[in-house]
Amino acid sequence: MKLFSLFCYMLLCATAQAQPYGIEERIPNQSLIISLQDEEPPLTIAASGLYSDIATRTVAQGIIPFGVNAQLWSDGTYKERFIALPGTEKIRFSADSPWKFPPGSVLVKNFYLEFESGNAASRWLIETRFLVKDIAEGKWCGFSYKWEAGGSDAVLLEREFTEAYFVLDPEAEGGIREHLHYFPNRKQCDQCHVRASGTVLGLRTAQINRDHDYGGIVDNQLRTLNHIGLFTEDIGENYAALPRMADPFDESQILDRRARSYLAANCSHCHQPDVVSKADIDLRFATPLEEAGVVDRVPTLGTLDLEDPRILKPGDPDNSSLLNRLLVFDSNRMPPLATNLVDWQGADLLRRWIASLRQDTHVAGGEGQPDAFFLAQNYPNPFNPETVIGYRVSGEGSVELVVFDAAGQRIRTLVASHHTPGSYQVRWDGRDQAGTAAASGVYLYRLRAGDFQQQRRLTLLK
Repeated sequence: MKLFSLFCYMLLCATAQAQPYGIEERIPNQSLIISLQDEEPPLTIAASGLYSDIATRTVAQGIIPFGVNAQLWSDGTYKERFIALPGTEKIRFSADSPWKFPPGSVLVKNFYLEFESGNAASRWLIETRFLVKDIAEGKWCGFSYKWEAGGSDAVLLEREFTEAYFVLDPEAEGGIREHLHYFPNRKQCDQCHVRASGTVLGLRTAQINRDHDYGGIVDNQLRTLNHIGLFTEDIGENYAALPRMADPFDESQILDRRARSYLAANCSHCHQPDVVSKADIDLRFATPLEEAGVVDRVPTLGTLDLEDPRILKPGDPDNSSLLNRLLVFDSNRMPPLATNLVDWQGADLLRRWIASLRQDTHVAGGEGQPDAFFLAQNYPNPFNPETVIGYRVSGEGSVELVVFDAAGQRIRTLVASHHTPGSYQVRWDGRDQAGTAAASGVYLYRLRAGDFQQQRRLTLLK
């Protein structure tokens, strides 16, 4: 048995060693070098050194691509990101705190707009933003470039600017909608990249601890960056023990972690200690919900005409300003800058999460380990063509979730499997067990797990 275990261990080690790194060797960055000490930023992207061939948008050697677990909402634009450290300079790594970057570091974010909604092939590059750590003062400075219509180059903007683009969208009236893209000025970059939050938002452990496709080779980003010596110390390869935010829209991950990751990416750069004094809440990913200062707390900066307003009211998304601030465009709007569209997918995520929280507790269970069973109200309700049902189980065992008609006849078994403690959700497409569309009407859905049983009603409308 010991020999077998040793063999398995050696096999695992050999497999790990055989896995290719996303980047095998670091090439010094000698192209994208920006010093703000005695000169202004480059006037064009072509002059910046980001691309070795701007016509084909070939990124210069030594500039490293990266991605994040949770995106900041930017009106649905697609983004790509790059790191450019001067020469062979290194980053001081931290598992829980912001990383420390050497002077002269440049972080790049490209914004692409889909000119045909849902068609990735229709994406065009419309904006590039630089965040540069000033060599002289050691502070970060941001500025933006607007790409020309033909995509040949982008020009540095001296002030904020809004450009109207027209997008083919079958859901819009007439099949075309106007997309207003906001280009911020230099000072406005500081409104999100707040010093007290570490300035750099995406490049930190919980965001970077994920796989990335390096041109056909998929590897954990921390593993790749550590391998090429980008950090001042060897951080090892136990990435499972390091903080990791969730992709908010990955339905396979725990609902609580996804919602907290969304709030962290979109709100926590301002909503954390010592940043916004008038809104002293803490939405950082690692802050326990009961310590965030939001649960059952009456909002002080506007009630949005809610019936019984709370910043977060467990089980009641309609009276939670945390959600409703995403849906307005007045002074109550959050995030307050550079958005002209509602993030309906993000709003749906927060709605389902808040609805799943128990009203008799301040937290739905940390790390997916709830302390009670719970069956949430489906959302949307009424629904057509599909709805989502969330539930939690606190013990390990068999779980069954079934839909019945008003006469008590079994219509569809949605869940019948062994569960470990955690938060779950399942979708119902309004069809019965045979795949036939169910009739409009009121249905019951029942959760059974051990001695626990709970049921609710839902309505299917066609």
